[in-house]
Amino acid sequence: MTAGENLGLAVTGNNNQTIVQGNLLVGTQPAAGPRPEYALEKISSLRSADALRFEVHPSLSVEDNKQSLSKLPPYVLRPDRLDDLLRSEVRAAKDESRLVMVTGSSSGGKSRACWEAIRAELPEWKVLHPLVPDRPRGLLQALEQGAVGPHTVLWLNEAQLYLLGNDQVQKITSALQDLLWDRSRGPVLVLGTMWPDLWDRFSQADVAADELLDGASQLADLAITVAMPVAFTKDELTAAAHLINSDPRLVMARKQATSGRISQFLAGAPQLWRRYENASPAPQAVLHAAMDARRYGHSPLFSPGFLCAAAEGYIDDAAWHALDDNWFGASLDGLLSQHRQLPGPLQRYRPRAGETGPAEPLYLLADYLHDRSRDLREKVVPPASLWTAAAKYAPTESDVRAMARAAHKHKELGCEPLYIRADATGCSGPLHWFIRQLIAAADYARARHLIEAHCPSNSHLLGELAAALASAGRRREYEEVSQLARSASGDLRGIRRLAYHLVTAGLDEEAERQYYWAAERGDAFAAERVTLRAARRGSHAEAEQISKQALLKHYSHGPLLALARHHAATGAVSQAGDLCRTLAECGFADQLVAAAKEQADRRDHASAQVFYQAAADVSHPAALEWLSHRSEGNGDEELAERLAQDASRAGNSSALHALAHLRMAKGRWADAYRLNQAAAEAGSSLALGWLARHPPPSTCNSPDV
Repeated sequence: MTAGENLGLAVTGNNNQTIVQGNLLVGTQPAAGPRPEYALEKISSLRSADALRFEVHPSLSVEDNKQSLSKLPPYVLRPDRLDDLLRSEVRAAKDESRLVMVTGSSSGGKSRACWEAIRAELPEWKVLHPLVPDRPRGLLQALEQGAVGPHTVLWLNEAQLYLLGNDQVQKITSALQDLLWDRSRGPVLVLGTMWPDLWDRFSQADVAADELLDGASQLADLAITVAMPVAFTKDELTAAAHLINSDPRLVMARKQATSGRISQFLAGAPQLWRRYENASPAPQAVLHAAMDARRYGHSPLFSPGFLCAAAEGYIDDAAWHALDDNWFGASLDGLLSQHRQLPGPLQRYRPRAGETGPAEPLYLLADYLHDRSRDLREKVVPPASLWTAAAKYAPTESDVRAMARAAHKHKELGCEPLYIRADATGCSGPLHWFIRQLIAAADYARARHLIEAHCPSNSHLLGELAAALASAGRRREYEEVSQLARSASGDLRGIRRLAYHLVTAGLDEEAERQYYWAAERGDAFAAERVTLRAARRGSHAEAEQISKQALLKHYSHGPLLALARHHAATGAVSQAGDLCRTLAECGFADQLVAAAKEQADRRDHASAQVFYQAAADVSHPAALEWLSHRSEGNGDEELAERLAQDASRAGNSSALHALAHLRMAKGRWADAYRLNQAAAEAGSSLALGWLARHPPPSTCNSPDV
């Protein structure tokens, strides 16, 4: 397989949940070839042995001199708990397109149940099983190129390999929704299988938390879910006794399978687990390396270089020194060997027709071992060799990202190459964390080298490093790094972040110098900060100079407004009023009204009046209305009415209507009517409605009090 081709799927643990991530090989994608031909096969023409091509597990083999056994044993029905429901849903696809997802544990019989259902219910339909160039792209190409037409079963065995964790996931979910809704392309049946925890993750996707699952919940809403029972019940086995006795494989499974787990036994899962448990240290170390990598999100395919390098750390000293030079080759041969014609704990990946073969052999860990190991090894901390192997041999970008996140989760400090490689794929979090650990450990030179080499525009990291250097008294280096921090963002955010980190480090004087530098260059936040600091230490002239410079030079009202608030809060009403008038004259009356409302909401009406008055001086309609209400409440009715009229002329006709309500509350009916008439003439719809509901005072005997 050449660089750029997809190697499979990656599954990673995150907060005890399973997240599947895509896997795009590092390198250039191969040029697009001719449009592929899709082999749609008529279901009735398929033989029993063809089930293996559709990924139905091969059964264990037994010798029987009395009969020639088929590839698969007879199918044992579970009508009440599975087959009747599944087949009714499959049959219903004749009338309307549908997505049916069968969920169940590994080797539980999901694929076989689906196989038997389509053969029983849709024999005249065709079936498409997209596999090349890889599953996600094969599916997407089939959907986009119209290969899925009416009366087609789209076979998505192990649907997580199609629907989760690949770079095409959003396109695939959208294309499947379009297929299911487009009546001209149906009826079709999308039939898939998936482990329950992965289906739960898919169907309950939180798009805001995980963009890789965007579209998942919408597609899941269209699905009919059929749960595969973990095991057969005693009644089911009793009812199928005649069928079971007709095949020695079923007889053996009936006798030896625990708790009715016939399907799992037939697939050889217990033998796989025994082989793992009884393996000698070296082969078991290879399996542990593959198990841990898979549970951390590595894709299913492993190179021999990865397995060998990772396994070394899982072998203790006593076993290591007893190994010969061919320990890995011998271990690999043993793990690949079959038992009763069933695959071993590892399988060699074999590309299908039309696929480009890999440059070296690639190996897959048995699904059953992966499934069980996720829980059993959940709390196991892997050796450093796993991260070293990932840094050197992980084949895809998603593999690198997943392994780097896992190393970060374990707070591994010996993973610099892995963190660097992950950063190159866009996963910068682990490397940034690692750099912060270097800063905390006073390894400033190494931290600076990594920042300049891999994230030179990260003003946060540069600010943290500069603050640490200042705290350590390394003045020359501090000046150099602070200069980098100032220019890192391409704007003034870098200097603000640097100053923040200096404050955090307790270097207030140096932080103040940086804030002044930023304020002079137009940073409103910095200007507001230094303005208030100057005012609080009594340097009012300096504070006013800084804030007015921000207003006049950079058209930033925040510092002057903050200073006005400070004066109002400290009782310097005259100074606050002067500043507010300056803001109003410069066009910031709206901001004054907003600040006044905040003051009024805090019941600081004296300060609020200062802000409102400045805005009213430039005929702000909301400020005039507030002052009108204030004057009415203070008993100055003439001023209240004049201010309401001014507000009305400024476009706020509701001010007169609101004042009329206040007069009505006092029993001044004639005044209320007169003010509402004036408001209506100014265009107030509220006043017009009021007048329509209330007759003139002379007709209702409601004299003014």
